[in-house]
Amino acid sequence: MPRLPFPKRNRNKKQNTGKEEKMTLASVEGRLRKLGEKDLILESRKGLLRFRLLARTRFRDKAGDPIRDSLLHPGDELAVQVNPDDVETALRVILMREGSANGRASAEKPIDESAVRAPVSEDAGKPRTVTLDDKPEESAAASSAEAAPEPVSIPSRPRDPKLDTDERILKDARDAAAASSLPDFTARQTTSRFFSTGPGGQWQAIDVISAGLSYSRGKEEYHDFEINGRPADRPPEKTGAASVTEFASILEDLFSPATKAAFTRRGEERAGSRPAWVYDFKVEQPNSHWILVSPDGRRYNTAYEGTLWVDEDTRRVLRLEQRALSIPNDFPFSKAESKLEYAYVRIGQEVYLMPASVESTGCMNGGACTRNLTGYKQYKSGSER
Repeated sequence: MPRLPFPKRNRNKKQNTGKEEKMTLASVEGRLRKLGEKDLILESRKGLLRFRLLARTRFRDKAGDPIRDSLLHPGDELAVQVNPDDVETALRVILMREGSANGRASAEKPIDESAVRAPVSEDAGKPRTVTLDDKPEESAAASSAEAAPEPVSIPSRPRDPKLDTDERILKDARDAAAASSLPDFTARQTTSRFFSTGPGGQWQAIDVISAGLSYSRGKEEYHDFEINGRPADRPPEKTGAASVTEFASILEDLFSPATKAAFTRRGEERAGSRPAWVYDFKVEQPNSHWILVSPDGRRYNTAYEGTLWVDEDTRRVLRLEQRALSIPNDFPFSKAESKLEYAYVRIGQEVYLMPASVESTGCMNGGACTRNLTGYKQYKSGSER
């Protein structure tokens, strides 16, 4: 499994390179019922409201940090912020708190579309003036819209409930991971890098690095680098971006008998638009192949735990989250986490499960933290290059 990359902070650059903008916003709070590509339905005290989503819509957590819209689930408590003069358009969507298991199950129930309406001024609270940091790399909506591959609809197939045992589901997921292979393709990779002074600190944007990606016969090449939207004279030394081949190797290693991962089914959720089984897992340190590499070259195979989402229809892994456990106190890192997402993408005439995004977070022991958000877009067949 890949080491956790840590980009070097450029101390000669100002951290806040974005523009601050003051804007008057009104807020509507409620429970998420449905999240689409172009709209969301919020269950507020005054009814079911449909808000329009734009490329500039920003998704944030309660602390103001950017999050991907794919992390939101029906049942989550949201605050939708709008311009008082255009209450139908969501400018910012704030995740106030995650929904409970019962709340999410209730919110997944079918919606009576006839009861859904557009919001009006009376639905929103009192307008107030807020300061926005206009940083493209911090706009999770823009990042999601630009970085996420265009989704492809995969039809559901009839299933035999007798085959929905944990043993069979995990075996099918393991076999699918082992048999999967990437086609020759080109894409655009974008990595937003952030820095904070310590765990729980405010994330500060470092830069956004993008590059063209060419994958052919198992080899990947990067070209046409840009930093903050401007062509780079030379490739950055370390971008902190994940390799596309790592998406496959991580799954292969997790399912390997040598890893001896212990899986426990948590339940069922949706991963994006797909119904999925959710499994928690744990890997003990003696069996781990997740290697943390410190700046001074020290290496440590860390124990880890996490969660994976398995597509109920295709038995393919759609999402994987993992975090390091019991890192020794004398090791330079105190925290290492990663979140990977996959998406069905049409390349040429075929549909493939491809890397969609990866988020890597790490903290030094008693010091700074870094976070890298990497996304992929503009997938094309290698023959279309």
